[in-house]
Amino acid sequence: VRSAKRNKTFSMGMFQPLTQLELVATTPKRAGLSVLKSAKIIHPYTNITTDIAKSSICMFLAEVLRSVLKEEEENTSLYHFLEHSLIWLDTHDKTANVHLYFLTQLTKYLGFYPDVSAISNPYFDVQNGQFCEHENSKECVSGEEVILLKSYLGTKFDALDTILATTEQRRALLRIMMRYYELHVQSFRMPKSLDVLYEVFS
Repeated sequence: VRSAKRNKTFSMGMFQPLTQLELVATTPKRAGLSVLKSAKIIHPYTNITTDIAKSSICMFLAEVLRSVLKEEEENTSLYHFLEHSLIWLDTHDKTANVHLYFLTQLTKYLGFYPDVSAISNPYFDVQNGQFCEHENSKECVSGEEVILLKSYLGTKFDALDTILATTEQRRALLRIMMRYYELHVQSFRMPKSLDVLYEVFS
């Protein structure tokens, strides 16, 4: 869509990372960028833009989504997941688990959700997305981070507050999840805001 920066009818505050907008645009018959006609905020956030932790999460998730979402066709279930996730983030105070839970659940819509049929096993094979009994490759991980991953796989948003973990455990699992995305998403780019997220939750 053609940039709206020069159009005084649009506030640039509307275009902050992961703001939910309803857009109307026209596409020229000849090849070229669409022209933005109108933009309306669907779900006004109450504090995402002013809460440093929440805005940092949004910046990070926006980078991840920009890297992994390639399809152009309609995907209603993915849209509803994103919509619900952002509204939940905006309306809840305890957010330390949100980005990790989001990353694990997003894999459902990207086609590489971990195979949980053997979730009781102690190792997680990052390459194949499976839990295994033995360390069978250099991409296998174990320990507290795998236990934490299992917690995110077996819960829902409303139970995130019950998942207890240290800052270092969450940081270690985030590194594992970034490696998981690297292995399963072609041309995945490591988010530049990752260090900011580490700092906010340190």
